[in-house]
Amino acid sequence: MSITSKLSMLGIAGATVLTASLAAAQPTPDSIIPDKDALTFEHVPNRVFVRFIDPDATNARAAVLAGVGGQIASSSKIVPGLHCIEIDVTVEQALKTLSQRGDVLRYVEPVYVVRAFDTIPNDAYYNNLYGMPQINAPQAWDEHQGDQEFVIAVIDTGIDYNHPDLVDNIWTNPGEIAGNGIDDDGNGYVDDMHGYDFYDYNSDPMDGNGHGTHCGGTIGGVGNNGIGVAGVNWRCRLVGAQFLGSGGSGSIDGAIDAVEYCAINQFKVSNNSWGGGGFSQALFDVIQTAGDDFGHIFVAAAGNSGSNGASYPGALTCDNIICVAATDSGENLASFSQYHISEVDLGAPGVDIQSTTPGNNYSYYSGTSMATPHVAGGVALAYSIIGNATAVEVIDVILSTTRAIPALDGRCVTGGVLNVEDALEATFLGPQITMVSSVPAELDPGVSLQVRVQVDPREDDLVNDSVKLRYRANSGLWSQLDMDQEGPGNSWVASVPAMDCGDSPEFYVSCEGQVSGLVEHPSGGASNAYDWLVGELLIAHEDNGQTDGDWTVSGDALDGQWNRGVPVNCNRGDPNADNDGSGSCWLTDNSSSDSCNSDVDEGSTILTSGVIDLSGVSEPVLSYARWFSNNYGAAPNTDTLVVDYSTNGVNWSNLETVGPSGPDVGGGWVVVSWELADIIGDASQIQLRFTASDVGADTQSVVEAGVDAIMVSATECNDAGVPGDANGDGIVDVNDILAVIAAWGTTCNGCLEDLDGSGEIDVNDLLLVIANW
Repeated sequence: MSITSKLSMLGIAGATVLTASLAAAQPTPDSIIPDKDALTFEHVPNRVFVRFIDPDATNARAAVLAGVGGQIASSSKIVPGLHCIEIDVTVEQALKTLSQRGDVLRYVEPVYVVRAFDTIPNDAYYNNLYGMPQINAPQAWDEHQGDQEFVIAVIDTGIDYNHPDLVDNIWTNPGEIAGNGIDDDGNGYVDDMHGYDFYDYNSDPMDGNGHGTHCGGTIGGVGNNGIGVAGVNWRCRLVGAQFLGSGGSGSIDGAIDAVEYCAINQFKVSNNSWGGGGFSQALFDVIQTAGDDFGHIFVAAAGNSGSNGASYPGALTCDNIICVAATDSGENLASFSQYHISEVDLGAPGVDIQSTTPGNNYSYYSGTSMATPHVAGGVALAYSIIGNATAVEVIDVILSTTRAIPALDGRCVTGGVLNVEDALEATFLGPQITMVSSVPAELDPGVSLQVRVQVDPREDDLVNDSVKLRYRANSGLWSQLDMDQEGPGNSWVASVPAMDCGDSPEFYVSCEGQVSGLVEHPSGGASNAYDWLVGELLIAHEDNGQTDGDWTVSGDALDGQWNRGVPVNCNRGDPNADNDGSGSCWLTDNSSSDSCNSDVDEGSTILTSGVIDLSGVSEPVLSYARWFSNNYGAAPNTDTLVVDYSTNGVNWSNLETVGPSGPDVGGGWVVVSWELADIIGDASQIQLRFTASDVGADTQSVVEAGVDAIMVSATECNDAGVPGDANGDGIVDVNDILAVIAAWGTTCNGCLEDLDGSGEIDVNDLLLVIANW
């Protein structure tokens, strides 16, 4: 493991605090509110979300509820400690009161109101369903038209489950008896025959708006039946998970319930053509858990404001979300479609899309709402073939097979539109490697690490002798070992050799499929290897941005001064989350209230730490995470982030300068580390200073910076030695046998070869070597 990797091991078992870190003060107001501009977004007036640190702390829960005159309206079924509570005070007062309870709450936030993205009826004479040829659906249908038992949820305004072009593909709950008032299947919902209404909270998800039914027809209108339209899936099961009312709006407590309904019922795909509000940690937690624990893929619309950057929930960074932009019949980016190089994944047809609407009708609608069901349908078509894959594996298939078009180059992650034909061709499952043994955070010197994996060939065959263990220490050259197969099964084993104190080992496992080629675990192989520390990591100082501590802010910038909080992403190079997952960090301007138009302007802003005590720390290592972006605006790549240090608070020296160009100026958290003995010698203290500037020849660049996860650490090892090590090299091997034989029969006091302490080198010492081999 590299020094950089050591730095991420905050809170590991057995870590010893050498000196006090920044004072553990109570969180300041807003520190546990995920979006500091939360009240500027439309929200439900009498409810908030809270998530408790300890889900079982009933006394704490009662105290929190009493503080706002609250009662629990609903509780998450898949995220521990998450509740929606009704309150007797205003939302503003509830946030102010509960933001002081960082001792028991992870976060508190409003319940945002969201809306179906605008759908504009249009009776222009476009050829029906031009979108299907654009996504190569007809070619895909030659091989697969869908799976009649694969369920896709339409999280929307409901669905007309009696529509003649949908009725044969509507899900009917096989475990429920209609109309008996009993939860027959035990899923928590009574009489949910075709889904559930989380707007009025009843068992009838009939669409009173038309938006959800229109989405459903694109996903799964019955194909080849001589009437109406054909969906991407001719055969499937559509379920209504309604949370938007007849006016097209709803609140995200209903959306959260709908996602949990999908997870509990094992529905693998949902279409989400809606959005708005601010960042919601509660919605993030539920969507991510649905992906991690239930394999659920959440397909979301990018939004219809025509701006750079996706709306929530499409902008959330959950790895089971696909975010969709809209294109037109000429494969141009739709004028209304939002776009972004890292938040929006791909495009799909979304202008003048004909599909089903309630009452046996068909209408033309436009919006990213119409693009999204094309992708949800394509995801379902591929997922229904792959079957046992993870959500991430299916998403990889979809995103790796898009068809590039000029209009999306630089405007979304893939630069292309959905390509269902190629996605189906890519559904072949190659070998899958799964770790069986654990990887420790720390390991004593002289101890090898046994690595055991399961290698499932799935639909492929392994190339003979292709299962390899690759390892290295201290970022050196990689070495390779053949892994041995254990018995007739799929278990393989090999050991990383023992290392010395302070070494930073890494390893990954690879194999080769005869069809699919090289497969690495973890994904990325050498660039994402498992790592650990030889010795014990001692944390002398750590600061993850949870309090202001001794930090000070100064500078002459007109705008964009450093401040501490939960990142509010404005899609102009600023962070969308902190580095270490604790929630808060230091950032330059972090506001969305002025249309995200703030950054460091016409000057510098300086963030200076308090004194970090290094006394008593042997060979300290300093690390921090930094974020810097200067490549937006009219004059990109003109400004810098300068990091300085001082050992006396008076004289400052440069530690590093980021920019004005290079690989680290495009945003993204970068963790850096420094062996302080090489920089400051044996100095007993250090201060850090981070200066973000907009002072180039042209001040029209957009400058954003962040700092997080500051830590000073050291490594300590047990000096007791390794049992059976007769030559002192920390490893027990043939050389120790040779050392004992060379000294055989001699008498000595305290020599290495006298392993049993008898004073003589004899057969007992040899047996100790063999016993510890």
